[in-house]
Amino acid sequence: MSPFEYLSVLVSIIVGLALTQLLSGAARLIQLRRRVVMHSTTLWWMASLFLINVQVWWVAFDRRESREWNFFSFLLYLLIPIALFLLSYLVLPDLGDEDRPDLRANFDDNRRWFFGLLAALPAISLLDQLLREGQLHLDLDVGFRVAYLSLALVAMRVRSARFHLWNAVGVLLLFAAYVLALFLRLR
Repeated sequence: MSPFEYLSVLVSIIVGLALTQLLSGAARLIQLRRRVVMHSTTLWWMASLFLINVQVWWVAFDRRESREWNFFSFLLYLLIPIALFLLSYLVLPDLGDEDRPDLRANFDDNRRWFFGLLAALPAISLLDQLLREGQLHLDLDVGFRVAYLSLALVAMRVRSARFHLWNAVGVLLLFAAYVLALFLRLR
């Protein structure tokens, strides 16, 4: 077993837990649809987080040739799926036996944490690349991550519901374009 194969197990488990959180939350929303106060922004973020989780797992394959692993580089690498798990958990309230779970109230209550963690994803990714390669290449990939980081930091401060709806839709479309442009095939 290679170091990558060994280390990727934990990454896969955490991404799997995040996807489980999103998918079970979606199923629960369907079950409780008559009692849940829906919020389209939350639904768009659930779709984005699904795509982001799958993309993180997909690009993990790029690290298969890495032989230079140490505990701290792995810990840094592991922070991305950990942040995604937390985001996948924060995007929905507990959907248990509450009378009327309110997705909008949950979004508003967790907005700063949500966008703080969302901003952490590209920041961690850029730091990881910088430490591994010794530099950042000014290309489409780095440009996207910087734009994504900037959008998340702005969204952390803005309270407008309309802004957050359009931001959620825009991020999903932008991220889908990013995946199509750069990560359509395994390398």
